[in-house]
Amino acid sequence: MKTKCHFDNVSDSIGKIILQKAWKNLIKNFKTSEEIFMIGNGGNWAVATHGAADITRLTNKKVFSLDSVCYATSLTNDYGYENIFTKWVENYSDKKKKSLLIAFSGSGNSKNIIEALKWTKKKKNFNQILISGLKSTALPKNIDEISFNTKYFHTAEILSLAIFYEMVYQLGYSCPTIKSEITRKSKK
Repeated sequence: MKTKCHFDNVSDSIGKIILQKAWKNLIKNFKTSEEIFMIGNGGNWAVATHGAADITRLTNKKVFSLDSVCYATSLTNDYGYENIFTKWVENYSDKKKKSLLIAFSGSGNSKNIIEALKWTKKKKNFNQILISGLKSTALPKNIDEISFNTKYFHTAEILSLAIFYEMVYQLGYSCPTIKSEITRKSKK
C-alpha cells in the first residue's frame, strides 16, 4: 500500500537548509544569545513550545515560548492579536541580554509574527529569524529567513521540529535514544 500523505522530501530539505547562510547565522546567533524566544501560530505555536522545551532540556540554553493561555488571551484582548508576540517579547525580554527571536509561520506572512520580527529588529540586543513554509512576501529584506518552500503546512511543521534536533546536534549536544531513556528511568 502506498502512503497518501505527502511530506515533500523532508530529509532532502534538511540537507539543503543546513547549507544556507541563514542557517549558519541562526547557529551563530543561537550560540551567542543569552535569551531565546520562539513564536508561532496554531500548529507552529505547538512547534515553538515543543522546541523551546526540548532545546532547554537538551542544551545549556534557556529558550522561552508563550505557554500561558491566560496571558496570551490577556495580551490579545488588550493589544490585539497582531501584537500578541511583540508585547510578550517586549514584556519578558531583558534589554541588557543578547537575545534571539525564532519565529515560525507556515505562509511566511502572519502579521503578528512579522510585527514581532520588525520590533526585535529595532532593538540592539536582538537577532531574529523567520522559519517559514513558503518564502515571505511581507518580511523586511534585512531579516533572515529559512524557507522550506513546501506545499503543505504539516510538512513545514515537521521540518521545523526536525531542524530543532539538527540544531541540538550542531551545537555539540545530542538527543537521547528511546532505549537509553527507558534504561535511565528504570534505574530510579
